[in-house]
Amino acid sequence: MLALIAGCILCIVESKYRFALSNYKIEAQSQVLERRLWEVFPKRCLTFWPYFLSDKEAMRDFLERDMPVKVKTRMSGLGNFTTIIEWLQAWVKVDWRGKIWCISRDGFMWLSEPGRPNEDEAGRLVWKVPDQGNLPDDENVNAPMSGVFRSPLSTEVIASFLDDFRQYRWFDLVNELVWERREGMNLFRLQLMNGTQRIELLVQPDKYPGQRIGASIQEVFERAVQEGGNRVIDATYENKIFLRKL
Repeated sequence: MLALIAGCILCIVESKYRFALSNYKIEAQSQVLERRLWEVFPKRCLTFWPYFLSDKEAMRDFLERDMPVKVKTRMSGLGNFTTIIEWLQAWVKVDWRGKIWCISRDGFMWLSEPGRPNEDEAGRLVWKVPDQGNLPDDENVNAPMSGVFRSPLSTEVIASFLDDFRQYRWFDLVNELVWERREGMNLFRLQLMNGTQRIELLVQPDKYPGQRIGASIQEVFERAVQEGGNRVIDATYENKIFLRKL
């Protein structure tokens, strides 16, 4: 009888050891990320790795909502898992509802935090957006305002604007950009500093379909520089750009 009991105990111990998560690796871009992963790691998976086949998805979803990260887990063999956790890369920064936010190229948004990796990639320019500006009427109006969430600000509009204009010299001089709406269309208010000269640019790209409006603005900008003094470049009229004193 004792031998039978001992044998059962040995089988239980061997079975527990056989299914323990003993070959688990974490590839994290920083110790901060690795520590956070272990804080939320499902402990039951340590002694029975098959649980991790389903639990890893919930862990990933939580981490990606909690922090600006991308999490991926792969299995290379029975009980052999590797989790890769990386910071999301900021694409642009926006000043919205009194706070500075980062937006990734694939449309995720999170609160900017000084010193966090990959946020400097967004550059120095911070887009200013009115609290209720550019939000669709039927979705994402009530963003959670915490963690990581889908941006209620259109990344397509931002991408189109950058693709159209960032190649021109005048865009390098922009130190303020406000994105709002006028008559149902996007309106961009830009302030450019050319030395001590201040130039304000108003542009509604939708009024210039199929035209290289950026090149036309460049020509008017060069004229404004030659004339000197503070100027307004107004590109809010169809097929026309006006230059006047500020």
